[in-house]
Amino acid sequence: MDKYISSGEQVTGIQYFKNRDTLPIVILAALLITIVLMLLVRLPGMIDSEDKSITITGENGIYDLTGIAELEEKSAILLPGPLYYPSTLMTPETAKTDLPVSTEQFDALRADYLSQRFVVLVPDNSDVYTLTFNLSGRHAMRVYVNGKIVGQAGNPSATKQGTEVWENNLTCYASPKDGVMDIILQSAQYYHYRIGAQLAALSIQNTAFAAGGGLTVDMIGFFLMGAFVCAAVLLLFIYLLLSHTKATLFFALACLSMALRECIQSQAWTHLSFLSGNTSFMLEYMSVALLTIFLSLYLGQYIEKQFLHAAQYTAIAGSLAYAVCLLVCDSVFYTAILKYYQALLVLCIVPGIAGLIWTMRNPNREQRAAIFGIAVFFLAAVSDIMLYNNLFGYQHPRTPISEAAMLVFVVAQTVSLFLMNNRVLAEAKDAEEKLAAEKDSLETLNRMKTEFLGNVSHELKTPLTVMSGYAQTTGQLAERPGELDGGEVTRRMKLISSEAERLSLMVGQVLDVTRMEEGRMAMEKRSCHIDEIIHTAVETHYPMLNKNANRLEIHIDPGLPAVSADPARISQVIVNLISNAVRFTANGLITISVKRENKNIVVHVADNGTGIAPERFPYLFRRYYHKEKAGSGQNTGTGLGLYICKKIVEQHGGSIWIESKELAGTSVFFSLPLP
Repeated sequence: MDKYISSGEQVTGIQYFKNRDTLPIVILAALLITIVLMLLVRLPGMIDSEDKSITITGENGIYDLTGIAELEEKSAILLPGPLYYPSTLMTPETAKTDLPVSTEQFDALRADYLSQRFVVLVPDNSDVYTLTFNLSGRHAMRVYVNGKIVGQAGNPSATKQGTEVWENNLTCYASPKDGVMDIILQSAQYYHYRIGAQLAALSIQNTAFAAGGGLTVDMIGFFLMGAFVCAAVLLLFIYLLLSHTKATLFFALACLSMALRECIQSQAWTHLSFLSGNTSFMLEYMSVALLTIFLSLYLGQYIEKQFLHAAQYTAIAGSLAYAVCLLVCDSVFYTAILKYYQALLVLCIVPGIAGLIWTMRNPNREQRAAIFGIAVFFLAAVSDIMLYNNLFGYQHPRTPISEAAMLVFVVAQTVSLFLMNNRVLAEAKDAEEKLAAEKDSLETLNRMKTEFLGNVSHELKTPLTVMSGYAQTTGQLAERPGELDGGEVTRRMKLISSEAERLSLMVGQVLDVTRMEEGRMAMEKRSCHIDEIIHTAVETHYPMLNKNANRLEIHIDPGLPAVSADPARISQVIVNLISNAVRFTANGLITISVKRENKNIVVHVADNGTGIAPERFPYLFRRYYHKEKAGSGQNTGTGLGLYICKKIVEQHGGSIWIESKELAGTSVFFSLPLP
């Protein structure tokens, strides 16, 4: 017989070493990618270190640029003058009557709106100049040059209700009049609790010599925003049509949150006519809360430890509370509590990410991609913090890499989700195939049970009919004493006894199967001899076995040792096998032989009957399977005999097998191990 031995997969020392070192390799790769991003983003500014601007300090608010030859190649940075106009929206009409205040009082006189004035002297020609105003924080701005409005961002007003904030810079174009540009800047900022309107620096350059081309900030913003939206759409497609995994949905929503944040931060939103400045101000903060919520939910798939769940739920609860504040509270309030919200995120995210990476220290493929993206984004954030705190020790342009790292993060998480969804889909397919197989098996079993009930009904009816018929005719003979034949009565009583034994055997088989399925079939083993069991079984069940004019021969090797077995159950096996042989053999020979083979006693029951077709071999030991036709040509048997024999023999530690050839007889063997 074929024997199947399963053994666990052995892990070699090299494989164990590689598995243990997977996480450090992933972290090292993330560090290298971060360094590459730093070089790609910051190296051009480090190489091209020439200062392309000239800082000009005015005298009494007048900035003379007429004698500066470098203006054809460089821009002039005009610092705020010594005077400004707090809580005043100065216009060309009120310029002569509005009273300025010294900028030395700026910190003491906090103003939500103010005005600045730059009088710039340039060569007397018709050149057009580019004017760029840079402020700290988002403002509403309006610019007048020589009495005319040349640019406006948002709507500065003397009230918060009338003010619409915009961005922190404004670029416009103007020409001098008689070599003079009288510039008035109105700015307003009501939305931040800590700062009011700020003083702006003015960058001015001759438009004819201004460097053109290249990607602008808003163009880069549109590109990144489009990449995040594409990733979100792709993941939503996978979620809706394929996997329905929550992690995919959560990261798709996180990508949309990143697209929203990139749209606001890159000033790309200024090209969207349906979005107001005040709404964009709120959405800038809302994008952080939404991103935190969805990323926390996404990373929840990797969380196992209790303290990580606590950090996750705290971050989500804090972000939800802050999002509600953004929707229902005034901007001064939600900007005031921003520092507490940021502190909460730091307390949750830093130990949470560290703990998450530690729990995935032996990651699979999808976890490696996820850890790689998380590590790149985390290292980029640390790099930008160090950059803005001037810890690198150089004065080159402070170009952050977080946006590029966020793109790497999205790509890495998308790859991780693809791997996860492939695994989930494969598991779902396997489960579907398994369910289909189980369904087919259950349908087959149900059909077999139906056939079994029909067969059992027929089989039970046959001995009952025989018993009833012989009992009635025997009773009729008993009523006529003169015609009573003792030999005939004896023959009929033997037939009744045989059918009763047959009926008892079938009922016992049904009960035995029930006990086996419920695990209640106990074996009462003791030391016994197989020859005694065989002779007792044959003598006890002889009326049932002596049918179809067959001869029964028994051949047992002398001196066989005792076996440890349950005599009643082994007798049941022998009776079942002989009964099968009798049913499928007519006018033939049935042989029972016993011999010792190595450490087993082997019992062999053979007949020269109809035999078994080869295609039926795989089903012989199944429940409810029956041989379709007996020697009489009728369906017969309950289909339980061989199944019960197999279970009994296996519980004794032995095995059972069949050898047969169609129309040439059948041999059934079973072995019992010696003690």
